[in-house]
Amino acid sequence: MLQTMKRIQVIGPKPAFNQVVDLLYQEGTLHLEDVSRSISPDEIPLQKVVLDTATSVTEVLGRVNGILSTLPQVPDDPARQRELLATIRSQSHEEVLLKAQENIHTLETTTRALASKKSELTLTITALNRYSKVLDILQPLERELPLLEGFEVTILLILKEHSEVVELIKKELDIITKNQFEMTSTTVDADTFAVIMVFNRRHSEQVHAFIYSVNVNEVRLPREYMGKPFYEMYTLIEENKLRASDEIKKIDGDLLTLSSAWYRELSVLKKTLEDMNDELGAFSNFALSEYTFVIMGWIPKKKIQHTKKSLSDLFSDRVIVQELETTEKDMEAAPVFYDNPRWVKPFEMIMQLVAPPRYREIDPSPVLAVFFPIFFGIMVGDIGYGIVIFLIALLIKKLYGTIAFAASVAEILIISSIPTIIFGYLFGEFFGDFGEMMGWLHPVHFHGITWNRVDAMIPMLILAISIGVLHVFLGLIIGMRNAIIRKSRKHLSEKIGMLLMLTGIIILMAMLAGAIPETGIYPTVILIVIALPLILYGAGIFGTIEVMSTVGNILSYARLMAIGMASVILAMVANKLGESFDIVIIGIIVALLLHALNIALALFSPSIHAMRLHIVEFFSKFYEGGGVVYKPFKKAVVEEGGR
Repeated sequence: MLQTMKRIQVIGPKPAFNQVVDLLYQEGTLHLEDVSRSISPDEIPLQKVVLDTATSVTEVLGRVNGILSTLPQVPDDPARQRELLATIRSQSHEEVLLKAQENIHTLETTTRALASKKSELTLTITALNRYSKVLDILQPLERELPLLEGFEVTILLILKEHSEVVELIKKELDIITKNQFEMTSTTVDADTFAVIMVFNRRHSEQVHAFIYSVNVNEVRLPREYMGKPFYEMYTLIEENKLRASDEIKKIDGDLLTLSSAWYRELSVLKKTLEDMNDELGAFSNFALSEYTFVIMGWIPKKKIQHTKKSLSDLFSDRVIVQELETTEKDMEAAPVFYDNPRWVKPFEMIMQLVAPPRYREIDPSPVLAVFFPIFFGIMVGDIGYGIVIFLIALLIKKLYGTIAFAASVAEILIISSIPTIIFGYLFGEFFGDFGEMMGWLHPVHFHGITWNRVDAMIPMLILAISIGVLHVFLGLIIGMRNAIIRKSRKHLSEKIGMLLMLTGIIILMAMLAGAIPETGIYPTVILIVIALPLILYGAGIFGTIEVMSTVGNILSYARLMAIGMASVILAMVANKLGESFDIVIIGIIVALLLHALNIALALFSPSIHAMRLHIVEFFSKFYEGGGVVYKPFKKAVVEEGGR
């Protein structure tokens, strides 16, 4: 859920400013606000804090990044990097800057020269490959060309749709060279042909100027290749490519040697400089008067007492923390801070697909954490698949648990595997109908209805639509709550009207299906009569269109049944196909491969559709977004290895 935020103002004597900033940076609880935008000059004459050091840090950080970009990455040495990090962070800003500048002085010129040389050699190899292609075009015409010594060969690549330009070029060359040239052509591919021109070098400047003027793609052989037999040119090209490749390997070796000695230290310096840059960059939010400083920002309510105590312990009553009264406009700018239980936190990753909620909106993460696994479980619904997905998630967590995204995905799959196994028991599925074939389990019967998904398509469809009704109604109720908090009568009217209208439509559909008596028409009419003016008042004529869109949203939950049906049918096909082979081992392999494919699909398709049902069908009933994420003024968290 989203935590309550308080807006505070920290005021104290100017000499204590740096110490207060350092303490707040260590506490890491205050989301800074620009003081100059909140306090008018007429109230208190304040000046923004401008630090020359911030510019120096930015410049040095850029140069360190430049060096690191040229060095190959070396394997992590967590112990060594922790040691370096502890040493560097014990130093002052000036000492860190000096250390970084010393490394730059030692490495920058060398690494820049090596990187530049490597880039030149890479371009050389690219050019040599292009020359090889030029020779491939020329070689079939070797006997038709005159001796190349004293002549220049130029190749023009022309699209066949612009073939008329060839005659124009030929006429102009006739004038420039006084008919002392040769021209022939050959097909390059289905869309392009090459025109090869040979002319005396003394006409080179005029010819190329003309070619440039008609905007034709021109390819020229270097002078050192002219006048040589084709086999010598090919040999020369290969020798030059080999020489360039050897030089690149040597440069790579030199860079690797430098990287082994410096990369880890530079990485730690980079991280430290980034922290310094963030800290110093935040100084523009602070303001000083002749005798005092002012710092303003937002802080979670549950952390305010600890921050106050830390400041009081160090500065006594010399520094004052004051909670500010907030207006409606102030609350619109309040940052949002997720603080959910551990089982909800992985689903915050899905919330990153949409804009952050506004401060006083309900955080939908807990609802997502409840319904997403249920949707996933209904669609996959297989004990065997649930166990395999659980094991895959554990493997992801073990191998990539230090990566936040991978850890969240693993946690979501672990949670979702539980309802998958539960629904698998209800549906009587263990790798499709394999468990039933072996007599291990059978679908549950409830009120005379079997929950075998193949036989219970209609009950499964009704279950899916019912879940859709519940989910969409919950979204509308949350929308009503948001409208009350925001004091928006129109939005509240729209949501209430939509809820009543949908209830009336559902009663009408149940009556037409014979599930309830015909007297249901009376509450239906009453609900629609009440709902229609509410919708028109809240959303205008477009609100009536939204009713049909919402009905479509509810019907969209039928995918819970459809995707699950596709999964179980593929599992049954795998079992039947495996059983049909006379050689048992081949049948087992075929069945395992098809089940593996089905599990791979189960990892992706149900996840995508469960997210879609939330983001499109559910969120659209209440979620606005556009909030500001809580970013406390603090040192960035350093992962294992100092990265």
